[in-house]
Parts: sequence; structure tokens; C-alpha cells
Amino acid sequence: MSVDLAVARFDGEGTAVQRYAAATQGAAGEAPWTQRIGFVERHHNGRLLLRGTFYGHYLDVDEGDHVSQRGAGEGAVTGALVGVLLGPAGIAAGFALGGMIGSQVAHPTEIESEPEAIAEQLRATVPRSSSAVVMMAAPQEVDEMLAAMSAGAQAVVRRSLTDEETAALDVSLGSAPRVAGDR
Repeated sequence: MSVDLAVARFDGEGTAVQRYAAATQGAAGEAPWTQRIGFVERHHNGRLLLRGTFYGHYLDVDEGDHVSQRGAGEGAVTGALVGVLLGPAGIAAGFALGGMIGSQVAHPTEIESEPEAIAEQLRATVPRSSSAVVMMAAPQEVDEMLAAMSAGAQAVVRRSLTDEETAALDVSLGSAPRVAGDR
């Protein structure tokens, strides 16, 4: 089976979802392609949000949720020690502020399963402070999606995937749950 990849990119982090909602009003909302797309948001800090169907697998990955529990603990203790100089209120403020800073600065301890190969390609395709609709499906379904979604897009990228690329997708998405009835 031939598989095409299409990325319709929009300015603004939530724009792709808004355009999808507008495009699927009425009868278009029941088209099969509407169940086979994924959304990508690339925040101003460069972190990705991947949500939806990516080549038959459901992803819900938010790189902004990555925190370090150990870093939070160490930061809280350090902040509280520094806060001792300011008395009880300083201890409380230092504890809270140190914990927040430590959780974000240190290496994350609990990381969601992220398909690195897809994430890196999307990082290269979707610039900061923008969003995209992504579809990997049969060419005729990609045609339908692009007909409904490409209006107003900053850029549209489309290409056929090789057998090696589809095999790599399967490996990369192996730990993500499969979508019932897809592919």
C-alpha cells in the first residue's frame, strides 16, 4: 500500500486545531480522513505537543510536561536554606520557588514515551509558535484532507513514503496504542 505524508502548517500554536474544526463542519466531519490525522503544536520555547492519530497510532505527548522530581526536591531544599536568611516567610517562599525552578532545570525523571524519529522530523518542519495537521495515509485520503485543510496554510509539505520509512514509522510508534480500525 502506498503511503503519503502531508503536513499543513499554520501560524500560531492553536491554529491547526481551529482550522480543523472549521473544515469538518457539516458533512465533511464524517469523512474518513478526519479520524486519521494528528495535530502538532510547537511552542515558542521549542517544545512539541503531539496529539491525535499518527500512522495508525494514537499519540498524546507534551514535552512541556516533562519535569524532574529529584530536581524539584533539591531545588526546594536549596531554596528553603537560602530563605532561612529571611525568616519563616523566606523559608516558605524559597521552598516553593526552589522546587519550581529545580523541577524545570534538572533532567526530567518521568518522560512520556515519545517517538523520537517523528518528533525530530516535525521539529524540523514546524517552526516555533506554529502548529500543523499531519496525515500519513493512502494518497486519495491525503488528497481529501489537503482539499479541506490547505486553505490558509503557511506551507504544505507532501511526499510519498518509502517502504523503509513506513517500517521505521512502525518501529518508532511501536509503544503507542493502535487506533481501532485504522490501516
